[in-house]
Amino acid sequence: MATTPPRLQSLVWTLLEAYCARHNLKLTRLDDYGHSGLVENPAGQRRFFLGTHFDLNPLGASEIADDKAASLKLFQSDGLIIPEGVVLSGKNASNSAIQFSERVGFPVFLKPNTGQEGQDVERLETPEQLKSACTRLLEHHRLLLLQEAISGEDLRVLVLEGEVLGVIKRSPPTVTGDGVRSLKTMIEQLDAGLLADPRCAACLASQNLSLDCVPEKGQVIALLSNANLSSGGKGHLLDGPTPLTIKDAAIRAANSLGLRYAGVDMIVKADGQPILLEINAAPGLARFAAQGPSDRAVAAQFYERVFDAFTVSFRQ
Repeated sequence: MATTPPRLQSLVWTLLEAYCARHNLKLTRLDDYGHSGLVENPAGQRRFFLGTHFDLNPLGASEIADDKAASLKLFQSDGLIIPEGVVLSGKNASNSAIQFSERVGFPVFLKPNTGQEGQDVERLETPEQLKSACTRLLEHHRLLLLQEAISGEDLRVLVLEGEVLGVIKRSPPTVTGDGVRSLKTMIEQLDAGLLADPRCAACLASQNLSLDCVPEKGQVIALLSNANLSSGGKGHLLDGPTPLTIKDAAIRAANSLGLRYAGVDMIVKADGQPILLEINAAPGLARFAAQGPSDRAVAAQFYERVFDAFTVSFRQ
C-alpha cells in the first residue's frame, strides 16, 4: 500500500505505525488518511480502530457514554456528584428551560445531549438568550441538556485500565491586548472561524466588549465560555501527583460504564470537590499534541500506553 503523505496522516496512525514496526505487528489502513484500520499479529488475529475508538471498550457502554444525560444519571446512582440539569425536547423545551433556570439561577449551560468537542455548547446569561438558543439548537438536535454553571478548574482526566494516565487543565481561547490592535484583528489572526461563531459574540457581549474595541496592553479577553481544545481552548498537563479526590472520581466514572479507556471531564471547585460533566469513550489527543513539541511528546507517551492495552492480548 502506498504511503500517505505525512500531512494527511492522523496522529494515531503516525504513532501506531511506529509502534507496530517495533512489535512485529502488521498495520493496515482502511482509508487514505489512516483514520480507520486494523492491527494484525503473525497468527492473523486482528484488532480494529476508527479515529480514536480502539477495540478496548464495550460497544454498548461507549454508546451510553455519548448520551450525556444517561451517563450522568448512572454516575449519580453510583454516588458521584454531577451538576443539576434537565433534558429538553419538543415544543415545551423553552418553558421547561426557563423554569429550571429560574430555580438554579443564571448563568446556565445548554448543550446537545449527544456529541463531542464542545460543538454547540453555550453559556447563557438571560431568559431571552436561553429561549433563542433552545429554538436554534433544537433545529439540529433532538435532545438538549441544560445544566447549572459550576465555577472551578476545567479538567480532562485520562483513565486507562483503572489508572489515571494524566490530567489536562483546559482554558478557553483568549487574546491579550497590545493597546494597538482591535479585537477583530486579533481574533482574525488567532482563528478567523471564531468571528462567525455566535458564541464568541455572546462571550464578548457578556464582557461589554465589541469587535471594534482595542484592549489595553496586557488585558486578557476570553473569546468563548467553554474550554474544549477543539473550540480553540488550550490544554496544560498538570504536574505532580493527581489529588486523590480527582483520581477517585475519574476512575469511578470509567468503572461505572466498564470503560477501559476514557476521558472524564470535570469541574473542580475551589474546595477541591470534583463535579462530573461527562465522559468520552474515545478521547483524542491530536489537538493537545498540536500545541507544541513537548505536548506532542506527552501525547505520544499516553498513546504508547493505550496501544499496549489495545494489543496486549495478541502481541507475541
